[in-house]
Amino acid sequence: MFEELGITEVIDRATQQDPEMRIVTTGHAVKAMVLNGLGFINQQLYLVPHFFHNKPISRLIAPGIQASHLNDDTLGRALDTLYAVGVTELYSLTAATAAKRLGLTPMFTHLDSTSFHVDGRYNSDEEPGEHVIHITRGYSRDQRPDLNQVMLDLIVEHQAGIPVLMKPLNGNSSDAHDFGQIITDHMAQLQTTYGTTFLVADRALYSAENLQKLAETRLKWITRVPATLCEAQAVLAQADPQTMAPLTEGYRYHVVPSSYGGVEQRWGLIHSEPRQPQAQRTVDKQWLK
Repeated sequence: MFEELGITEVIDRATQQDPEMRIVTTGHAVKAMVLNGLGFINQQLYLVPHFFHNKPISRLIAPGIQASHLNDDTLGRALDTLYAVGVTELYSLTAATAAKRLGLTPMFTHLDSTSFHVDGRYNSDEEPGEHVIHITRGYSRDQRPDLNQVMLDLIVEHQAGIPVLMKPLNGNSSDAHDFGQIITDHMAQLQTTYGTTFLVADRALYSAENLQKLAETRLKWITRVPATLCEAQAVLAQADPQTMAPLTEGYRYHVVPSSYGGVEQRWGLIHSEPRQPQAQRTVDKQWLK
């Protein structure tokens, strides 16, 4: 799959590597580290040659490469090269090439974030350098605020679930701010590269500032409206399920026009009869507290 998607060629072209002048290019090094991660994960770079010493490297990576060539100096220089080029930009180029080869046309993309906790001691009290990810404590989805973490923003296409954009972030990053930055920095490229038409995201995207940024891109979007907004609370207070139009069995809907943030939009209010008992239990529990 690595060769089918042309990942080695994309990396070497982006990093200006000449396979004729080097035994191990950056693309070859990345492929070696990917293969190493499949069977020798969480090991230091200097142990990578031990993993490959009994493997058919000429078939797996490229002719002429030996296990001794895949030492920590070679792999370390490759990682430095990737850092200098920019991993977010390089991944976008790789994903675009893969989507083209697979014949994907991702009109719908989904934006979301996730966190990864890490163990060990880190100098999180010090200011990180420019473009350096800050490993620190932040909001924990695992209810473990004591853990250090990093964040990752993903934009995934809807046909095969392939990420078309990955952006690593500091551990205490805010989704609302970062989603807006992605719209500013990357959505125009995604529209040009993939013909992206619709962006789907959770309610972290919904803010007056982000809506204005979306309006500038002329991108269509679908997201939840936070119930904490005064406008949303007013709509919910006036909602009457009996007057809503039927959607499917057990569901009714009502469309409300809105111009929140100075952007014309439609709010879809959905009433679910199957969820009504669970919602009532939640309200009763909160009332008892």
